[in-house]
Amino acid sequence: AFWTVVPKYLQKYGMEHSNKHTRNRGEQQLHHHLDTILCHTLEKIELFEYRDLAQTTLGFAKIVKNVGNRSRQPEDIRQILHHFFIGDNSTNKEFLFGHIAAASIPILQNFDARSLSNFIYAYGLSGYVLKFEDGSTLFDILGSKAIPKLEGFASQGISNMLWSYANVKVSSPNLFKESGDVITAHQNLEMFTPQALSNIVWAYATVDESHLKLFMKVADHVAALDNLKSFNPQSLSNTVWAYATVNESHPMLFKKVADHVVSLDSLRSFEPQHLSNIVWAYATLNESHPKLFQKVAGAVIGKQDVLNSQNISNLAWAFATNGQLDENLLKTLAPTAAACVNECNSQNLANLAWAYAVANVAAPSLFNDNFINALLEKQDDLNIGNLSQLHQWNLWQQELKSDTRLPPSLREKCHEAFLYRVPKSSKFQRDVISELISIGLEPEEEKLTGRGYRLDALVEVDGTKIGIEVDGPSHFIGEKPTGSTILKRRQVSH
Repeated sequence: AFWTVVPKYLQKYGMEHSNKHTRNRGEQQLHHHLDTILCHTLEKIELFEYRDLAQTTLGFAKIVKNVGNRSRQPEDIRQILHHFFIGDNSTNKEFLFGHIAAASIPILQNFDARSLSNFIYAYGLSGYVLKFEDGSTLFDILGSKAIPKLEGFASQGISNMLWSYANVKVSSPNLFKESGDVITAHQNLEMFTPQALSNIVWAYATVDESHLKLFMKVADHVAALDNLKSFNPQSLSNTVWAYATVNESHPMLFKKVADHVVSLDSLRSFEPQHLSNIVWAYATLNESHPKLFQKVAGAVIGKQDVLNSQNISNLAWAFATNGQLDENLLKTLAPTAAACVNECNSQNLANLAWAYAVANVAAPSLFNDNFINALLEKQDDLNIGNLSQLHQWNLWQQELKSDTRLPPSLREKCHEAFLYRVPKSSKFQRDVISELISIGLEPEEEKLTGRGYRLDALVEVDGTKIGIEVDGPSHFIGEKPTGSTILKRRQVSH
């Protein structure tokens, strides 16, 4: 019971309750007492019955979570607990949770559903994955023990369990399949809190596990709610992020979430990552909601000083992809983006370059020698898609008559990647080609231009060559052309 109380104490702990001298003397005594209690707990843990074992492990995990990222003075109680429960390079954490696992594995079959879910959640919360010589992990064992007991898991328990696997980036296909089957077997999902639902779909997306029926049931449930007032920013963000990550579109869900966000008086409670993930999800699934993007743009402009490189890249890419060309937003982001160029990974850099090219917003403070140097340092990490984006950016720089261009070697590499793309013709395009032929024309299909683009068709009429682009539904989001369509139209006609 003692270790379950400590995390609650830490939440309320303050440094103002005593002077430094008293605090030093008291916490020296506390250090000794904690050492004694912890040693006694570890000596006796093999005698614990499963409920006490699960609760103690969960208490340990909550302490680890609470003190893990804190930098305190040596006399601070959190620093003392950090020493006991984490230690240098997490050696003490590995010892503690390894010791608990050794005591627990022989009696896991005795755990009831609640205790087992708490035990799994503890290891997920701690972030520690115990690996065995055969390559398996403790989570593999826990998953095999959990599957037969899933019917007994409470809604929060099953959510916490799935979250735990995702938090440590460990997948268990059978466990996730069976868990999804259990959840979808419920007549409705009213017993699941908004956070539980968002954590569930987030977990599946994070470990790349698919369960179409589960995603459909959760989406239908959320879309049918009277309102989303009980969803906090993280739950909203995680939910749409999950659907976009597994490429499961659900227009009614996305409309529901967007309408809710737009209806809020302000987005002050949304962190930059929440905002960037939300618009990233809408852009990824080609979901149109201009008012949502306008609302997010207004909120981001007030938070530009706390954006990191990933936030900025995702925001710029999402707005451009969705065809929401917000010049004011991109101009506002440019100085912050320039300040963190060296922190950007290869994809961040390519997405930034492409987004500004789509929107045709010149940003010399961002696209300069420092940007080129960052690209060169990370050029080995650029994939074909990134290289193609940079080719389009370089064409744009030429349009602007900018002095900032890709160096010859990288420019050629990007051009080759752009040419490497395999053209795909739609049925609509093939029908148009057939109609052109039927009226006596001789269209050249997928005609390569000097800039590396391919025209859907090129025909000659009365001695004049005319390029034809067949823009079907995939070229639009709502009634607006996609960012890719906007950029191609401009660069082909330039």
